[in-house]
Amino acid sequence: MTLYRQKQPTGITWPEPLEITWHLLGGESACALAPRLPHLGLADILFMSTVMHLPRPQRRWGMVTWMADVFLLSRPALYALAERVRQRVFPEAERPALPTPEQPVIAVTPERLARTILTTSLPGKTAIRPLRHVLEEAFDQTRSIGWISELITSAGRRAGQVLGDIDTSPLGTVIAARDETFFQGHPLLLVLDPVSTSILFAQVTADRQADTWGIALLMAQEQGVTIGGLVEDMARMYAKSQKEAELEVLVQKDVWHIQRDGARIRRDLERAALRATRQVIELEDQLCKEWDGSLFDDHYIPAVMKEALRYDQHDAFARWLSHLVDALELVDWRSGEIRDRAINGWLLEETLAAMSDIDHPRVRKWVKTLRRHQSQLLTSLGWFEASLQPYRQQLAPILPADQHETFLRTVARHWRLQQALINGHLSFRRKAQEAEAALQALLGQDPQRRHMAEKLCALLDAACRTSSILEGVNGLLKQFLHNHQAFRCPDTLQLYLNLFVLWHNLRVFERGKRQGKSPYQLAGIDPGSDDWLTLLGYPAK
Repeated sequence: MTLYRQKQPTGITWPEPLEITWHLLGGESACALAPRLPHLGLADILFMSTVMHLPRPQRRWGMVTWMADVFLLSRPALYALAERVRQRVFPEAERPALPTPEQPVIAVTPERLARTILTTSLPGKTAIRPLRHVLEEAFDQTRSIGWISELITSAGRRAGQVLGDIDTSPLGTVIAARDETFFQGHPLLLVLDPVSTSILFAQVTADRQADTWGIALLMAQEQGVTIGGLVEDMARMYAKSQKEAELEVLVQKDVWHIQRDGARIRRDLERAALRATRQVIELEDQLCKEWDGSLFDDHYIPAVMKEALRYDQHDAFARWLSHLVDALELVDWRSGEIRDRAINGWLLEETLAAMSDIDHPRVRKWVKTLRRHQSQLLTSLGWFEASLQPYRQQLAPILPADQHETFLRTVARHWRLQQALINGHLSFRRKAQEAEAALQALLGQDPQRRHMAEKLCALLDAACRTSSILEGVNGLLKQFLHNHQAFRCPDTLQLYLNLFVLWHNLRVFERGKRQGKSPYQLAGIDPGSDDWLTLLGYPAK
């Protein structure tokens, strides 16, 4: 594929800067560059070397292989030829020097030190002692542990003041999740909006009794938000705390805790069955070596019966546990059907009744607990059904009536399978892809349909069934506190907690459905700045 070959002197003078390049590459003949490649012309060599010197992101994948095939060269020969062209055109001594950018000068101001320390401490998850080395390496300066600790506690004090001045009324009425965690023996009570993940209340308390929680619920509403429902686990003091706060709202018991506890019981039953099997095998080995009638009657036969019982208990519990999980679902992942509360209530009753027949003390105790809270296990379905009726009215002018159910099921199934992927159930990946394709085919390019699909997903998100997102926040909080264990005073712990809450509510999510927004932005709350460090009195400039 020879594009150009100079065989005879023509006296042609190339225009600048091609004239110089032409002479450097061999002038009238290309053989100075490629004496063993007579089939290549000068234009061939220029083309190949230009492509080879393109930055990798700009050079299409497979281009080198293509040129090797077209110009009858090996890949190593291509690289060698490109290097010879580079050396001819830009010899080492004549290669143009690239301008060296000026080194930035960082002014180590008190504000920059404070921002660095707080950023490294919270998002960076760095403890105080290693933080001193970070300062020394970054700024050729360091500070004492006491100085850094005082800065953090001072920032925590200011964070408490900032949080106290923030108006949370834009959230309106929310279904709040609540839970407590412990650090160094101190209870930490948290109330959170699961949709925006904004922390509405966080307090170090002396205990977690009903009256303490009642005060916490009242304080969570002091800044404008109204609690219209609660998502919580099955701790006994929660019901009384509502009475203490005079808060008459519906409660959804945390489905995540139920699934977790059920999975633990199933695993324990499985281990018990396997232990019974190992005991049977050991006895069989003894009997095979030497027959012993009393061993057979007194030990082997009871062991076999025990093994059968353990497997029956496990199989029955595993089967009914799957029905229990299904009864607590909001959307059927197979069909996308939005569950009916009455039908799910019937399935829940039948499941608990069947589980009660399993003769195992731990199963009976767990079923008794579920029975005590049975009326609060399907509250989220009621919340969603209440919001679905006005949604159907909004959908009426957009879609014909006979397409409503198909639309609802397609969107709901997509939402349910996406939730499964978010929760780590990667086995649903193919089904989620199929649901995504079906949804896109249904929506097309219609902006109204897309808007209604997004709105339905938002309604499904708002019908909270779990407080698992609060468990995730507790994990971040515990990690931050464990990195700063130089305090044991509850007052100091509260300052650190204030600092964490302000950072969390203003941190921007980097991935997921909330990507690019902070909890306060999702909630429509304006704290005065999107930078938590600026609110603390440490502006960027």
